[in-house]
Amino acid sequence: PDVVMSYKNPASEYDAAGWVARSAQDLGAQIGIYDVHAYPGQHEVRSGTYAEKLRRIRAEVPAGKKLILGEAGYKYSAPEDSLLKAEYDRRVAGHPFTKGSDCNMLCYDYFYGLDMPLLAIEVMNNGLSGVAAWMLDDAMHSNGDSGRTEDVKIWGMWNILGEEVFGDASQEELRPWYYTWSLMCRYFPAGTDILHTAVASEDKDVYVVAGTYQGKLTVAMVNVGEKDKSVQLTLPRPMENASLYKYEENLQPKDADGFPVPQETGFHLKGTYKTTLKAQTFQLLTDIQ
Repeated sequence: PDVVMSYKNPASEYDAAGWVARSAQDLGAQIGIYDVHAYPGQHEVRSGTYAEKLRRIRAEVPAGKKLILGEAGYKYSAPEDSLLKAEYDRRVAGHPFTKGSDCNMLCYDYFYGLDMPLLAIEVMNNGLSGVAAWMLDDAMHSNGDSGRTEDVKIWGMWNILGEEVFGDASQEELRPWYYTWSLMCRYFPAGTDILHTAVASEDKDVYVVAGTYQGKLTVAMVNVGEKDKSVQLTLPRPMENASLYKYEENLQPKDADGFPVPQETGFHLKGTYKTTLKAQTFQLLTDIQ
């Protein structure tokens, strides 16, 4: 039904889950895939509470049908995100090319490169079949489709018209969250089977997802806590010629075009992998070539 999770139109008797349920009831034979949009807050995702909302809406989808997030990003309206909202407001005030009426002014920040893959991890681990980030390029869309440059929606991984339209070539540079989102897309491609994972501790700061694709294995991990964590992965099978990518504030290996390159390559794992997952960092381990 293309509705937004966590939003209920006051003119409707249905919330987002209700719209999915009624769509299944009234149009189930006509619907091939179910789509909703999601703009959670940072605290509810990092605390693990958003997983329950994903499971609830997934439960309304008929057996054998898939559910995707057709748009996904973050908004900071919750009280727990008040400091982020204050920074958002500070950046919008007097901004030269947006009124900020539908933007995420924090998409330039390092931490957004942790939050977006974390949201993807929660999507994969809670039974959904895909997630599309909102959005690729600032230049794609203006608020209300007005076409006015002062209404541009700043959400993207870059703004391809930074110099030509907005007089700021730096807007065309890749933003940090491109680094991790591109890795998630590349190494969890369409057709990946998501494996059941379990974190064998009460620590809620570490999130893990694993998937297999054409006989190859990928594991992604994010630590949103304030302390480094010692992690030992128990793998379902050996990994051959594996590569390790790291996203840390002062460590993001890139090629000449700014694309991610692995921190380590060509190593072999028999069944376990030990690492230190630093506070506020991301790692991805894969033997997909």
